[in-house]
Amino acid sequence: MAQGQAQPAGYNALILQEIRKGNLALSNKLDTKTAEINESISGLKSMLDNLTSRVPEAEGRIGTTEDHVTELDSRVIKLTKDNEYLMDKIESLENYSRRNNICVLNMREGCEGSDPVTFFANWLPTVLGHEHFSEPLIIERAHRALAQKPSAEERPRAVLICLLKYQDREKILRMAAKLSRESNGPILYENSPVMFFPDLSANVVKRRKEYDRVKKELKSKGIQFALLYPAILRVTLSDGKKKTFKTPKEAATFVRENT
Repeated sequence: MAQGQAQPAGYNALILQEIRKGNLALSNKLDTKTAEINESISGLKSMLDNLTSRVPEAEGRIGTTEDHVTELDSRVIKLTKDNEYLMDKIESLENYSRRNNICVLNMREGCEGSDPVTFFANWLPTVLGHEHFSEPLIIERAHRALAQKPSAEERPRAVLICLLKYQDREKILRMAAKLSRESNGPILYENSPVMFFPDLSANVVKRRKEYDRVKKELKSKGIQFALLYPAILRVTLSDGKKKTFKTPKEAATFVRENT
């Protein structure tokens, strides 16, 4: 019986020893893990401290950048306005340099011969009426548009005529329009319709062309109109009053609602 009771006591001691070993190993492991965690926390704290110190610097740089962007936006707006102003000036100067010019379309290629100035100085008064020209018509230059000479089947190049006097240019355009209205058709040269236009910049021509649909509708309804420089449509109403439109949309809306 004494020996049977000694075995459990040794067995318990062995278990207690194993528990102590396990606790020691667990303690060591916890200490290791705790040290690693503390090291990680220390690293994170260092990183956080670094970030915290850099945030004010970043905020300062962002604020400076925003100020620069605001300044640049203001400069862009100003430069855009200046560019628009200068482009308008350039276009105005370009059209002013053409103010004495007329453009004649559909004149047979080569009809002017080798001396276009003399040809048109004689032809214009003849076709428009000598009685409207009390003095000889003085033409400074006359030439075809600077493009490749077309074939016989293609449309002839436009003729550009530079007159000495602006008044002669206005007279020619006015008389050509009047004759077209009176004859209910274009002026003819060698049985081909000839058209007279002011010589304008490409941008102004494009803006004026946008009125084509409205002009066609006004013409079909027998309403008088005129296209003023640079691209303003003037409509003469039945009561004689005149109304002007600066955009094709305004003109189309008025025609649709009032005619």
